[in-house]
Amino acid sequence: MIKFNIFSITLRRFIVLVSTGILFATGIWLLNQAPSLRGYWYRFNTEAEMGTFFCEKTIMDHFVRQPMNTFSNFIYWLTAVVILNRGWKDRTKRNRYNIISANPFYSFTLGGIMLYIFCSSVFFHSSLIHFAGELDFSAVYCLSLFPFMYFTHRLWLLRLGIPSNQRHAKSTRTLIVVFTLAYFLLTFGTPGFDRNYIVLAIIVMVVGFAIAVERYDPGKTNHYYLVTCMLSILFAAMWFGFDLHKVFCDPDSLIQPHSLWHLFSGIAAFYFYMYIRSEKNKL
Repeated sequence: MIKFNIFSITLRRFIVLVSTGILFATGIWLLNQAPSLRGYWYRFNTEAEMGTFFCEKTIMDHFVRQPMNTFSNFIYWLTAVVILNRGWKDRTKRNRYNIISANPFYSFTLGGIMLYIFCSSVFFHSSLIHFAGELDFSAVYCLSLFPFMYFTHRLWLLRLGIPSNQRHAKSTRTLIVVFTLAYFLLTFGTPGFDRNYIVLAIIVMVVGFAIAVERYDPGKTNHYYLVTCMLSILFAAMWFGFDLHKVFCDPDSLIQPHSLWHLFSGIAAFYFYMYIRSEKNKL
């Protein structure tokens, strides 16, 4: 009976997942069939090279100018739903094994970031307008800052000698304020800088902090999740580069390099969440 119930729940979730994906794809198709929406984005500022910047064939008259790159953002929505659901369940759990279960804030924050990425990236690949591009990159800042905040919190608690499954209001509030300010500074206060190098610098610092945490508090996390996350990031970066340089590029293909960048980025975010949830402290 238990196995049947598990199978039934899994089947229902799979049906909901597939149905939602079909609805999303149908919505994209219907928007592109509406004559009243043809040429809608021409009234907004769009960089001249946007029509050929990505591998996917871009139809500038359509409301959704890049259907496949737009649809592939579905992975972000899916990841957000899973993470938010886990965070919601953590609110009522008595057993707390780590920062994530002790502070559902982390699950709500990462879930919110994934929703933000979904919305901003859908907006950008549908429109390709300048404002949407700025919004899309601000979401990249959000995602890159999140693990930085997590590892900073872990190191802070290690320094204080406080188990990470115990709430520490001062560190949590301070980090929320600091990293929120960092997000706004990076989004609005770095004109003229190469944003890719800023993100790269954040990633390097995250790796350094992660090594420090694993060195000074080893054996508490599932490294399989971390390795899968890192491999997914490498694959995502590879497909992003392929898209920019038109490697394995077929503009009419249903599988686009940039879509694979979205897919592996979403997988990386999911497995990073699984990694930070896997930390175990004695109750």
